[in-house]
Amino acid sequence: MPPVEWSFDIRSGLLVGALLTLLIGVVLAVVARAMPAAFRPAMNWWVAATLLQPAGFVLLSQRDHLPAWVTIVVANACIAGAFAAYAVALRRFHRLTVPHGLLWGMVALAVAVSAWFGLVQYDLTKRLIAISIVLAWMLGYCAWTIYRGPDVRGLVRHVAGSAFLLAAIIMVYRAIALTWDPGQVIAVFQLTHVQLLTYAVGSILPVVATVGFLLLCTDRSQRDLERAARMDYLTDVYNRRAIEELGTRAIAGARRHGMPLALQVVDIDHFKRINDELGHAAGDLALVRAVERIRECLRAEDLLGRLGGEEFIVLMPNTDGASAAAAAERIRVAFSERPLDLRGQPRRVTLSIGVAVLAPADRLFSQLLQRGDRAMYAAKHAGRDLVMADAMSGWESPAD
Repeated sequence: MPPVEWSFDIRSGLLVGALLTLLIGVVLAVVARAMPAAFRPAMNWWVAATLLQPAGFVLLSQRDHLPAWVTIVVANACIAGAFAAYAVALRRFHRLTVPHGLLWGMVALAVAVSAWFGLVQYDLTKRLIAISIVLAWMLGYCAWTIYRGPDVRGLVRHVAGSAFLLAAIIMVYRAIALTWDPGQVIAVFQLTHVQLLTYAVGSILPVVATVGFLLLCTDRSQRDLERAARMDYLTDVYNRRAIEELGTRAIAGARRHGMPLALQVVDIDHFKRINDELGHAAGDLALVRAVERIRECLRAEDLLGRLGGEEFIVLMPNTDGASAAAAAERIRVAFSERPLDLRGQPRRVTLSIGVAVLAPADRLFSQLLQRGDRAMYAAKHAGRDLVMADAMSGWESPAD
């Protein structure tokens, strides 16, 4: 039996890849409407990329049927523009600055190279080498953005990251192979391993990269939901549920390692007056400004949470009673000596702070919190703008 000769039509492959990419873009456009609003700018750029790339493939496949400036210059402009749009989408997703000048400058370079070696001084090999280098840089930049993203960890990033990285490597390989042996590609649709690899990766990249991008979005959404369940929506500090969980863990750690643990309960004095006199918007702003000022006085290891209303809690690991009281006094002074700026309306705000330290009798975090709360109310009853320490015995003060 004679051997079966295997053949593959690159034009048909390009059209199939273009159709698949177009379908991916349409599906993504529908999915984008259901994604959180914060993701939509990045999603819109990604959809643009999945529409530009098939447009470039379709024009490229029409060589000999359409003018050269369309099938060479416009086609390469669409493909380079798609890769630039991928990069913009990834930068926006990671909340990074988008270097528009650099990215669109690379697109302009791809257009210039295509026009020069495709229309002015025709040289297929030089054009393929130059375009490969430009596209490799853009693909590599996408991979670098994914792996250098500030908040992406774990295996999820490897789906899209490895797709862009592999595509960049193949483009570099094509440039090197054609430089080493310029005669191996004498026609755009010549069936060589270099051209087959190039067009195959161009067809598969949008599918794999888009799946990876959606996984990144899903992972971010999950982490945002988890964070929202633990953080106060207004002040961006731990909410009561989270701070109680952290307090329980802190007590266990203090017991295990034989270290002190202090707690401050911080309440803004006469907070109702701010709401009554300036409005609830000013009251919300006062809470945000108060959190900013409290944080200025805390250590990196201290934990700040909101119990509710105008009442906050500070957990201070490895801190004895005297140190916790001194820290509370610094916070109190920071408020009493400098008014809060409520949108151009300076407002003097004072605090009543109660301090408690983990005692041998404490078994639950609620017991420690109750003693700190009691000390805070003692400060209020004593005239406000004060720091009061819980009177319960059992905590250790540093020796004089």
